Amino acid sequence: MDEQAARSHHADVIDDIVRQITWQSQKQLLQTLSRPDINLTLPQMVTLFAIREAGLCRMSDLAEITQQSAGTLTGIVDRLIDEHLVGRVRDAEDRRVVQVMLTRQGEQRLALVEEARRADMDRILSRFSLEQLRDLEHLLQLLLDGINELISSRDSEQHLHGHVNSSLDRPT
Repeated sequence: MDEQAARSHHADVIDDIVRQITWQSQKQLLQTLSRPDINLTLPQMVTLFAIREAGLCRMSDLAEITQQSAGTLTGIVDRLIDEHLVGRVRDAEDRRVVQVMLTRQGEQRLALVEEARRADMDRILSRFSLEQLRDLEHLLQLLLDGINELISSRDSEQHLHGHVNSSLDRPT
């Protein structure tokens, strides 16, 4: 097998592994979120993390960050407010503008998610030696860098041709 054929074969195998990792990770995350002490949907979790990252933010900004429609986001935020995880605040300069922020309970809930994810990751990675963990971290970073470069070059091409697809701009 020549080098090009070998690279193509490995790309196919790696693509399949990444797809399986993505699928299994999402299933595992949904199991974590459904724990009684966490009890969040995936869109609620994404919204909470986005609010924490942004701090005090307008609903329009949050919709753009999370790539959700304003109507969908309003329903999600309303449920988070009902659970006292998010609060609404009127803008001091423009009372018509409503901003959202995490409450202390919201911060605590996100801390539970992070603790559960860390414990799950510790369990998943327990079979690796320290050297293997360093190698895996390095290789995954190279893969992520390649993905980010591909997205960035495609975004540049789209802007150059006047086509913008912001659905590729997902929070990290």
